[in-house]
Amino acid sequence: MATKIIIFIYLFIFSFSSFGNELVKILNNDNNYAEIKIIDKITSRLTTEKINLKILKNIKDFEIFIDKCVLDTRKGFLETSALVQIKDVKNQTKDRVFLFNNWMFASNSSINEIEHPNYDISLKSCN
Repeated sequence: MATKIIIFIYLFIFSFSSFGNELVKILNNDNNYAEIKIIDKITSRLTTEKINLKILKNIKDFEIFIDKCVLDTRKGFLETSALVQIKDVKNQTKDRVFLFNNWMFASNSSINEIEHPNYDISLKSCN
């Protein structure tokens, strides 16, 4: 009887751990990409850029590097987030620091959005 209970608990635990792995998907390969929305506040133009993960890309006045994307469906809807690092290229000081170095969320872009005097940058999606 005790062995049946132990086997049942063992199967119960591993069934939930495999189910949890399907709900969260981490994208960190070179062939994956993220889509970034850049709004120019002066001209009111919206551009969408596809940036491959782990590759530094120069767009407008910025160097953008996306380390990884996470697709999370645990709450019943798709929550897309990406670890993004952005440097301002126009800032030519020796101690150039990140303009942004944090997670961006696609569902609620106002949480971690870049507020630059000329541009608004936010995450659109990851693939």
